[in-house]
Parts: sequence; C-alpha cells; structure tokens
Amino acid sequence: MTPLVSIGIPTYNRSALLRQAIQSVLQQTCQDFEVIVSDDCSTDDTAAVVAGFGDARLRYQRTPYNLRPPRNWNECVRLARGEFFALLPDDDVYCPTFLERMTRALAGEPAAGFAQCGFYAVDERLRPYKTVLPSPPAPFCQGEEALIWQMERLECIPAALLFRRAALLDLGLWREDYFDDWALIVRLAYRRGFVSVPAPLACNRLHGANLNLQMRSAGDDIILHSINQMADVFGAALPATPRLEALRARLERQLSEHCVLLALGALRRADWQKARFHFARARRLYALAGLDPRFIGLALRIRRQLRQERRRLAAAQRLAPAVILGAANP
Repeated sequence: MTPLVSIGIPTYNRSALLRQAIQSVLQQTCQDFEVIVSDDCSTDDTAAVVAGFGDARLRYQRTPYNLRPPRNWNECVRLARGEFFALLPDDDVYCPTFLERMTRALAGEPAAGFAQCGFYAVDERLRPYKTVLPSPPAPFCQGEEALIWQMERLECIPAALLFRRAALLDLGLWREDYFDDWALIVRLAYRRGFVSVPAPLACNRLHGANLNLQMRSAGDDIILHSINQMADVFGAALPATPRLEALRARLERQLSEHCVLLALGALRRADWQKARFHFARARRLYALAGLDPRFIGLALRIRRQLRQERRRLAAAQRLAPAVILGAANP
C-alpha cells in the first residue's frame, strides 16, 4: 500500500541523533508514512540503530559511495513513494503533530508546491532558545511575493517543510553541481507557491557538528555556494521585474559586505592572499564594497545578532529541558 508521506532521512555517522530523528517520526499523530534512511557510507552502528526499531515502515539503504548532500537528499526523493515528501536531517526532530497539520495544509491548497511551518531553534539537548514562525503576506503565497519573502528571510530549513513530491520531481530536485540548500525551495515557492502553517512543528538543532560548520571546516567556499544559488533563483524568475532586480542588487551588496568581513579577518591573520581574494570578490559583487557607509551599520548589526544568539543559547543551557520528543504541541 502506498503511504501518504515519505520521510527521507539522509545520514552519516550520527547514529545517536538518528535514533531521536526516527523516534520523532514514529511518534507522529499521523501514522500513514514511510521512512527512508539513506546511509551515506557511515562507519558507526547506523544500520543496527535502524534495524533495532523493528518497524516495517523503515526502509534502510546504504549508498554505494559517499554521495554527500545534496546528492544524498535527491537519493531520498528517488526512493520515495508517497504523495508528499519531507526531508528530515538526521540531527533534527519533528514535534508530534507535524505530519498531521502539514498534510492538512497541503490538502487545503492543492496548487501549493510545499507547506512551511515554524520551528524551535534548540541546543544539543533539545532545549529551545528561539522560536521562528513564518509570517508571509498571505497564507498561500506564489510568484514574486513568494520569492521576495523567502529570499529576505531564508528560514526555509528542511525540517520545517513538507513537499508535494510531484512538484519536486517536476522542478528537477536539488542541484548537485554545487551545494544547494535553499535555491530549489525558493524556485519552487516562485513557480508553484507555498502554504504557511503559523506554528512551531519542528526542532532545528544547533551543535558543533552542523552541516554548515562541517563544510566550513572542510574548506568549502560558502560564499560561492550563495552566489550560485542566487544566480539559480533569479535566473529562473523571468521576466525580471524592477522589484526583483532591486532585491538582487540589495542581496549582492550584503554578500559583498560579508566578503569584506572575511577579508578583514584574513588581514588580522596576516593572510594577505586570502584578504586580496575576498576583497576582489566583494568588489565584483558591489563596486563600492567597504566604502558604502551602510557597511558599518551592517557589520554592527551582524555583530549584535551573533551576540544575541550566543546569549539565547547560553540561557537555554542553564535551564532544564523544555522540549522533548513526546511534548505537546502549541
């Protein structure tokens, strides 16, 4: 029997966290699902963890070689059979009514390519330090308005989304020639639209081995990934309108200012080659990079946001756990 929802969990050497992710799915109030665990050549006990649940709805596959994301994400979609598809990172979890409320939202808006809910930002022990709620201009949003709202916030984390699988397949899945973690979602919002569920139904975990941190430590060019994703999004949104052109110019200016920050960091380390590289890239993105008086305001704002995040996380770590897998949902 074909399940209503396929949940893909791409995983690599995180068996302890994977156990919690799977548990959060099995505890859903909607039980019409399958879980696809795509093990990207782990060297730990991932296979034994999956087998230990003894649930026929769990499908385990080991990749023939280390695919890495987003290729392993696409592998999950290709193996899926459900009408709806969710991508759950192995370090995140769902709240108990995620599937029930998200499938209901998509059923009520047949044109939508995906549903997007709010989420808790949590620490390693699932203690929340911030709640993020979607607030688009309308419950269903499509076209220019959807693209602008998504690009200005980029709160489209995988754990807070439920896709119509056919819409994903029609759009061609995530790009594999660079790291695409949001361009596909924004293009889908533009093309098909999305429906918002204004409630936190997932938990996005912050810890020392997050994917973005791993990529940075491995030397991945995060700025280049962002440039590629922006080109992908705006290249698909044609014909361009004055609002979209203004948005792209503003985002490129902000990205160039991040490059200037990287250049200043390289100067502090006396890495002259990296400093020249980052500053040249900043100038290509925005000719007045580093000279625009708005740069100082942005740098101060970024610094203030980072301090606020650290204070929130520190406060959460002083408290007893407030979010657990079986917790009631707001």
